[in-house]
Amino acid sequence: MKDNFDINVCYKKVFRMLGNEGTIDQMVNDIAEYTNTRITVIDIGGKILSSSDERQDGGYENGGNWKEHLLCLAAQYIEAQKEEALEYSMLIEEGEGFKAVSRIMVKGNTEGFSIMETQPDKEPAIATEQLLCQANDILCQALGILMERYGHRVYYHASTLRRMIARSFFDEDAGNVLKIREIRSMYNTYVLPDFIVAVLEMKDYHMFQLQKAANSLADEFPDSFIYIKEGRVYVLFSGVQVKRQRNMIGSVLEDLCGEYGFYCGMSEPFDDVELVEKKHFLVRKALEIGRASEPEKDIYMEYDYYIQTVCSCAVSYIGRARYLEKGLQELKNEDCMKGTCFYNTLKEYLLNGNNVSMTSKKLFIHRNTMIYRLGKINEILGVDINEPAVSKRLMISIILQEQERRC
Repeated sequence: MKDNFDINVCYKKVFRMLGNEGTIDQMVNDIAEYTNTRITVIDIGGKILSSSDERQDGGYENGGNWKEHLLCLAAQYIEAQKEEALEYSMLIEEGEGFKAVSRIMVKGNTEGFSIMETQPDKEPAIATEQLLCQANDILCQALGILMERYGHRVYYHASTLRRMIARSFFDEDAGNVLKIREIRSMYNTYVLPDFIVAVLEMKDYHMFQLQKAANSLADEFPDSFIYIKEGRVYVLFSGVQVKRQRNMIGSVLEDLCGEYGFYCGMSEPFDDVELVEKKHFLVRKALEIGRASEPEKDIYMEYDYYIQTVCSCAVSYIGRARYLEKGLQELKNEDCMKGTCFYNTLKEYLLNGNNVSMTSKKLFIHRNTMIYRLGKINEILGVDINEPAVSKRLMISIILQEQERRC
C-alpha cells in the first residue's frame, strides 16, 4: 500500500489530462497505474472502450467470459440504481478483492460504465473501499467530459436498460449478451409481443435531427427499444397487440419521414422475438431496394420487396445461369438496335400480374400497342409468357438481373 496515496492526486491527474486533450486510454491507464487497480470502461452494450487489463478478450479467473462478466456487473449496478437511486459507485466484493462500478453520464444520459477493481496479486495503493469508490467516481466524471468531447455519446433519452437491450438486437458487435442471466431476466420483463421492426435513414444526414427523431419516438412509444448507429435509427416496437397501435406506429413514422427527411423500412407485426434478427435483415433490404427503385416513397414495407430481397441473396450464386438469360438479352439487344421497349414492357407486364390494361396505363401506351409488343416478346423468347410457371421464372430472372446491376 502506498503510504502517500492521496485522492486529490486523482483529481489533478484527470484535470491535467482534460486540459492536455488526453484520450480515454491515457486517462484510464494513468489512474490505474497510480491506484494500482485494474480499470475497464465499457459502453452500454458491453463493448470495451478502454482497459488497463490485457485480458480484454480472454477468460475470467472464476470461469466464463470477461466481457460477459463486465455486463453482469453493469446489470447489477442498474438494478441497484433503480432500487436505491445510486449517485456514486457501487462496491461489489468478489473473492479476495473489491470492485467499484459506476455509470458514465453525458448530458444526463448513461453512456457507459467504469469498473475499477483491486488486484489480488498486487498490494493496492488505495487503503479503503471508500477511496476505491471515490477514485472511480472521479474517473467517471472525467470520462463523461471526454466522451462528450470525442463523440462517444448519443443524446437520446431512452432508459439505459432499454438502450442496452436495443443494442443487443441491432448491433452485431454486441454479441449474444442476452444469454447473461442478469440481463436475460430484465429482458424477459420488458420485451413483450407483438413486435414491429423499423429502420430509419436520413435523406440528408444530420446527427442532431437524428437524435431529435429518436427522442420523439421514445416519448411517443415508451415501450420501444431504440438504437442509433452510423446515421440510422433502429427501433423495435414492443407490446403492439391491437390494430390501432399498429396504425399509430405507421402514422408516426410517416410524420417523422416528412418532418425530418427520413426513408423508413418497416416490418409487419410478428409475435416471435427470435425473429427480430431476420426481420431486421428483411427491413434493411426493403429499405435498400426500395430507395433504389422507388425513391419518391418514404416508407418501404418488408413484404413489398420480398421477392427482390430473396433474389438479392441468390444473385451471386446464380449469376448468368438465370432462366432464359439468352432470350432476355436478345430483348435488350432488340431495344438497343431498333429503339423498342420490349424488355421494360415485359418487366412491367409481369410485375402487374400479366394484366394488359393495367400495364398499358402505367406505360402510357394504347392497349393494342401493348398486345403487339407482347406478341413480339413471345416470338423472340420462344415461350408463352402467360403460362404461370414461365411467367414466375421470367419475373425472378429479371429481378436477379436488376439485383446484379446493383451489386
